[in-house]
Amino acid sequence: MDPLFPKMCTQMPVPEGIRELAETAAIEENHLNGHQRNLREAGGAFGLGDASLQLSLPNSTLWENGRVLRVKIINGTPHIKKKIQQYANAWTDYANLSFVFVSDNDAEIRVRVDNSGQSWSRVGTDCLATPLSLPTMNLGWLNETTSDEEFSRVVMHEFGHAIGCIHEHQSPAGGIPWDKPAVYEYYARPPNSWPPAQVDINIFDVYSRTTTQFSDFDPSSIMLYPIAASLTIGHKYSTPWNTHLSETDKAFISETYPHQKPDTGRFSTDELKHKPAMSATQRQVFSRVYPSEPDIVVGLSALDLVPNPQMTVGVNCFADKITPSTADMHIQTTSNALLTFGAATWFKAAPGIDTTFQVGSVDSDPTSGIVPVTFDRPYDQPPMVVVWLSGFELTNPNNNNSGRWRVSVTASDVTPQGLALRFDTAAGTATASWIAFPRGSLGVAAGSFSTQDSTVNTNNNSSWSGKAPILAPNVFRGRPPSQVLVALNSLNVAVGDALSVKVDAAVSPTEAAVGWTIEGGGNGGVLYSAGASFVALA
Repeated sequence: MDPLFPKMCTQMPVPEGIRELAETAAIEENHLNGHQRNLREAGGAFGLGDASLQLSLPNSTLWENGRVLRVKIINGTPHIKKKIQQYANAWTDYANLSFVFVSDNDAEIRVRVDNSGQSWSRVGTDCLATPLSLPTMNLGWLNETTSDEEFSRVVMHEFGHAIGCIHEHQSPAGGIPWDKPAVYEYYARPPNSWPPAQVDINIFDVYSRTTTQFSDFDPSSIMLYPIAASLTIGHKYSTPWNTHLSETDKAFISETYPHQKPDTGRFSTDELKHKPAMSATQRQVFSRVYPSEPDIVVGLSALDLVPNPQMTVGVNCFADKITPSTADMHIQTTSNALLTFGAATWFKAAPGIDTTFQVGSVDSDPTSGIVPVTFDRPYDQPPMVVVWLSGFELTNPNNNNSGRWRVSVTASDVTPQGLALRFDTAAGTATASWIAFPRGSLGVAAGSFSTQDSTVNTNNNSSWSGKAPILAPNVFRGRPPSQVLVALNSLNVAVGDALSVKVDAAVSPTEAAVGWTIEGGGNGGVLYSAGASFVALA
């Protein structure tokens, strides 16, 4: 064999005849599993042969988080079995999964060891659709004299497939400049002897960008086999022979099977109730250490503000001093306004890990009121967008107490490439945060509401409540979301001695809806109307 090219793995799709069974098993195992159509960059369908042109693959074949997976090693010497166990468990140091090695014939993962020269694995829950008489994984060249380096490379790679990972070179972020004729010619030779269609499956097919969880392309990933320069255009691109989990592998699988809830939340300034101030800060410690500083956006959810003598009110919420493990959250007034209470909601997206989400913050444009936003990563279709107010500075438009402090922000003209944020203020400026994610993303949905949607209005127009539908509730597979993050997107308050507003939301356990309340009128302020947007998470 050419020493430039080590033995390759075949990522084994389930046969068309049991595809429906595999889809059903995926959803029964993990309600967050859904469906996607995986397309080649060239426009064809991911699969082999004409029958696969309409092939629908699970968006995820992920196991239920926290799952204990039984593994049966069907054959092999005690030494080989020991090495398989050793290197398979490298994944469980980072994923919230466990492997138990058993002799049960109905084990979820069944490993055959032979000398066929072929190594392959079913991907994730596709193992459940494989007849119990057949293996779900094959290790085709490991023996008593195999080096630890080779055991590490092969076993970690195949068990990566078994827990749902795809080949790194088939990631939407890959962008490898393949020399296709050279690749077809090489893999047509033994020991692979692959026809062009099988080369397409194992080398060229790329998963959909918006429906696949993926990190930035990682040339050090254990899920990437070496790429020789002779197989790329101009012979200028190559990747190494990886034998261990990369830092991105560790971070990505920790995020995919997390030990704790995502890093999102709410912070408040209760300590200021009896001691007004112009700012408040709280340090948030993340549930894990990220490979790099995450992106964080913040939205206002409650305010009690005292204006300055000129009846100007201003406030901002934001995060700074962001590290891979902590961030400082702030609520800070401007124009000498005083803060007696404030609360804000924060949302985190870790670059290269939280690939479902893109986030950002934008200041209003006083000349047009419209600010364009361009996504760093375009979507396949217009995404869902949630917009929060993260700050404003509002003056008294009438120079007397008959005016209103009014501000709102909405998203419009949403395309796969970006959107427009529309600001409306009676007199002043504003800052908004936005969160974007693909429509139909599993385990995440969005919605909005306002005082105009209220079904209950009490206390002389100072308290409103109602229920807001969750858009695309099917993404939760019949279970209610576990977390709702909400913040204001508009408010309309009488100019006076105080600006007071509070929004809250909670999941309805029996409906695809969020129960919400908006309160105003504290400290003598008058709230005419307000609105909010929310993100619901599994």
